[in-house]
Amino acid sequence: MSVSTPAEPITVLTAGMDERKLALFRMAFRLHTLHRYCLASDHPATPQVAIVDVDSASGWQVWQQYRQQHPALPALIVTAYPSDDAPSLQMVKPVRMEKLFPLLRQLLAAPGHDTAPAANPVPAAPAVTLPLPASDQAVPPPAQRLPPSLPMHGDSPAANPAPRSGQRRTLQRFHPAGTIYGLLVAAARQKQPQQLHCEQRLFATVDPVQGQVALYTTLSSVQQLCELNGLRLGAEALATQPVGEPTLRLPLSTLLWQVALWSCRGRLLAGIDPDTPLRLRQWPNLTRLAPLPGALRIAGLWSRTPTSLRVAVSLLKMEPGPLCNFIAASHALGLLEQAGKANEAASAATRPATPAPAPLPPARQSLLSRLLGRIKNL
Repeated sequence: MSVSTPAEPITVLTAGMDERKLALFRMAFRLHTLHRYCLASDHPATPQVAIVDVDSASGWQVWQQYRQQHPALPALIVTAYPSDDAPSLQMVKPVRMEKLFPLLRQLLAAPGHDTAPAANPVPAAPAVTLPLPASDQAVPPPAQRLPPSLPMHGDSPAANPAPRSGQRRTLQRFHPAGTIYGLLVAAARQKQPQQLHCEQRLFATVDPVQGQVALYTTLSSVQQLCELNGLRLGAEALATQPVGEPTLRLPLSTLLWQVALWSCRGRLLAGIDPDTPLRLRQWPNLTRLAPLPGALRIAGLWSRTPTSLRVAVSLLKMEPGPLCNFIAASHALGLLEQAGKANEAASAATRPATPAPAPLPPARQSLLSRLLGRIKNL
């Protein structure tokens, strides 16, 4: 049975979101073709469903204020910290298109059951556990982790003790399948120009030989797409140039690095073992790439000696997030490899986008390099 598109869109009220998050949902609604959705701020109609983000500075107070104003409107709670006794259906971040719309349809089908706790919240992605650096003693955001039944103010210090140095932190996994990151990295591994499509629209043309990319959308739209999963993506060999001028032309390495930072957001790239030593084949040109906190220190460590992610967190005394972002970005450029991993899957996961340059012969090395080599051999 085919589902006909309604004449009027389904109006979605939002709470606890800034303009960046609203732009993300606006993009998701525009790409969804099964049903028409729109934000209440864009469509003057009575809302039929709501999405409430409880990870803002106000935490669960956003939900309490929303429920006081709209006692009967069904709502989906989105949060990175799901609660077992949540007052409504909840979705674990990151927001994914293939899970967002089924949950909205579920709420619309049974609006009277909104006040019942969700029996089967959407599970989070598989995670890995890393030690918390001794220097990181920050208390987790209390308002985001409190269930709605607990008070929001006047908590005693003992209620949220600072983590001990031996405490372990859980990191989410980043799966490139169905993402802009995965689409661009796959195109960069090809040997001929590619034409890329996103949601059946021309997205970009990539020339991996020349190291150039032509975008047929804006960078702000690319950033929004990087926060979505389950996109309908396609790639094919570029036979003829597309009709129309591209919106932007830029180096492929620049776009790959930036898209990796927008997409990964502190999650560990799938296929990377946190206990397997990592190393850089080549130092990235950080002066021409988007800034990444601690990139110089991370590159210095992994270009000097193979080190696992777990050990790097302790040695550099850094948050795991920047290290995971660096892993995704350097992998996208084909600069990262897992030392000692011989299976075919690992080789495919770390295959460079372009061949790494061969080492310079001794006669062409700099004076400093020759001096360091002599000192090392003493």
